[in-house]
Amino acid sequence: MNDSRLTKLSAWAMGLVFVTILLGSMVCATDSSSTCPAWPACYPDQIAPQLQVGWLENPVIEFVHRAIAFAGLVLTGLTGWFGRRHPDGRVRVLPWVALGCAVGSAVFGMMIILFTLPLLLGLLDLGLALVALLLTTTTYLALRRGEMLADAVPTRRLAGGAFALLVVMHLLGSVVAGTTATGTGSFTRCLSWPLWTMVEIDGSPALQGLRMAMAVVAAGAIIALAERVRRAGAGGLALALVVSLIVELGLGMIILGAGIDAGQTNGIQATIAVGYSVTAVVIMWCVAFAFARAMPRPTGHSAAASGAAATRR
Repeated sequence: MNDSRLTKLSAWAMGLVFVTILLGSMVCATDSSSTCPAWPACYPDQIAPQLQVGWLENPVIEFVHRAIAFAGLVLTGLTGWFGRRHPDGRVRVLPWVALGCAVGSAVFGMMIILFTLPLLLGLLDLGLALVALLLTTTTYLALRRGEMLADAVPTRRLAGGAFALLVVMHLLGSVVAGTTATGTGSFTRCLSWPLWTMVEIDGSPALQGLRMAMAVVAAGAIIALAERVRRAGAGGLALALVVSLIVELGLGMIILGAGIDAGQTNGIQATIAVGYSVTAVVIMWCVAFAFARAMPRPTGHSAAASGAAATRR
């Protein structure tokens, strides 16, 4: 497979991994995971659910999430297979690591539906999915040679640090999340930024405070990263970073103004809850994109590529 087709394949793989995490955040924000109690079908005697209006407890969201996740696994595996002899080591290796992470996340996701999953495995589910997003994005941009940002080393360090900080912040949300009065998990467990106030049904005020502090640091890092990539000529990426951060903070202020209670989704209006979680995923992808664009070109890559092209001729 030539580089052009492999680049398109990796773009689809990256996009589907991103959409999988996006839909996963929607599943959590709408308490939809348990609405499809069987696996991989939605019900023991029915593959797909009936269409349902409304966000909350909607089995369609969960079912589409599963279908997209499977497609992402297939395309990530195909990227690894067709890139196995590519001169860039990242293209040869990263898709397989991403596939392993995605498979692990999918297995743990299945276990959440079928069994009671320990907290540690739940954390691995989310963590592995986010690592798969970073790796598929890096693979895609490795194939798009010539897209490396200027002043790449400090940019890469800043983006990598911001990504790691966000991952820990989101994982801590699952650690502190409690249970609502309706028996559902607190919205804090969903991939989103802290709610900027202590949530009474959640545990460990110290960890809740730590999450807020981490969010402040992450916001500062994202703003600094946006300025750095803007100066490097990636104005669109800088705009995406800033806009997604503003939207997330704005939705957080709306949630705080409306108040938080012990009911389903902590009393947050469903559309706002979905938007808050989805925007958090977009921020993660933008930071991953900045990190991947700041990766160095491999030594001797151009010569190896030319040699491979000459061999094909």
